[in-house]
Amino acid sequence: MELNSANLYAFRPINLPAEIDREKAAEANKTETPFVQGEGDANPIDANDVNQDGYGSCAVLSTIKSIAAQNPDVIKNMIRDNGDGTYTVTFKEYDNGFLGFGSGWDKKEVTVSGPFDGDAADIGDMGKDGQGEVWPAIIEKAYGQFTGDGYKTYDDGENPAKVQEAILGRDSSTESPSEYSAGDLNEKLENGEAVVAWTAGDWSDEQNKLAQQYGAVGGHAYRVEDIYVDGDGTTRIKLDNPWGHSDVDMPYSDYQKLYHEVNSTPTR
Repeated sequence: MELNSANLYAFRPINLPAEIDREKAAEANKTETPFVQGEGDANPIDANDVNQDGYGSCAVLSTIKSIAAQNPDVIKNMIRDNGDGTYTVTFKEYDNGFLGFGSGWDKKEVTVSGPFDGDAADIGDMGKDGQGEVWPAIIEKAYGQFTGDGYKTYDDGENPAKVQEAILGRDSSTESPSEYSAGDLNEKLENGEAVVAWTAGDWSDEQNKLAQQYGAVGGHAYRVEDIYVDGDGTTRIKLDNPWGHSDVDMPYSDYQKLYHEVNSTPTR
């Protein structure tokens, strides 16, 4: 099996005009809607709505997958549908205050518009009126604007921990997988934390063999979906790929050898 190396930190450049085209936004509003209760969805905002399909940033999309799975209301509350094809998205930005006074997480609003097509998160479920679900693309596009210079290039970099903090307004924890037992990581999931694990871009020979065996991709971020014990008594971990395919299921001990870092943040 031949594996292509992804770039965890990268945004593929996406057209992000300086000003909203109201006419195009209104036209897109006829075929796009933020949320759809799709077949099999436990909630209109579901982790399976996210489909990167090779575009955009796995750091952003794996993070919103993990948040949608743990607390979909966070996603619902951060997107305001303005009714005209534009959407205002609320992020959090830490303010250090003055001499330690007045520090905390401030809200920062970003407004983006459709159409959400081309090099962006794929449109998800279709609504009864033929409108495609676009909340992942809304957040992806808005986050690019929130960072200051539109969508970043492959050379600029991003990290899931920063995305988690910008959405949740809380400090993220960053650790090596070797520092978390399966029980510790499972406790984070049970407590409702958003958990993202990612691989390094460069691997040792042993790691390359493990990647080939389990179909993992280098320089890529995954939602930690589940930790369980199989019929043979082996503790395993399920890792949800934001591509919408090529998920990874492997023994926890091999995960600790292969994955580089894990980021987690409470969603409640």
